[in-house]
Amino acid sequence: MAAYVRQYGTDSVAGIVFVDSPVSAGAAEVVIRPQFAQVILSQIAVYAAHPKEFTEGMVGSILLKPHPELDMQAVVTAALRTSTKTGIAMLVTDIFGVDRRPVLSTINKPTLVIASAASPLLAAQREMAAAVAGAKVIVVEGAGHAVFIDQPQQFDEALDAFLRTLGGH
Repeated sequence: MAAYVRQYGTDSVAGIVFVDSPVSAGAAEVVIRPQFAQVILSQIAVYAAHPKEFTEGMVGSILLKPHPELDMQAVVTAALRTSTKTGIAMLVTDIFGVDRRPVLSTINKPTLVIASAASPLLAAQREMAAAVAGAKVIVVEGAGHAVFIDQPQQFDEALDAFLRTLGGH
């Protein structure tokens, strides 16, 4: 979303929703959140050596609750279609590539941040929301990174309430 706003502005959007993910701080992540950066960077060698096992763990880690109705193996299989080298490049670029925080102060549309209470980046999401004038944060208990899967009713209610505030847009 931050990259979109930087490139296109906010004229064509009625509101913005961030779901359990702060914007990247670029290389500053290493200084601002050293433990987070260390975890991400230390996992690159694991991903390179054991892509299937890494991907299974990553997919499993986004959920806090069991979901037997989901075909998690299909998600893993789909994720493994991306080459390991491309996956590593995407991961590093997404987290450490560009400092997207400066665009937050330019957002002039209603903004909602829906975050998992279990997120290791909850404080970063609160900081992100604080940088956007009037942004609202909703913290969802009992959910992992995939808030909309672990707590679909709470997620839908939060999103629906936000969309109603946008009026006729």
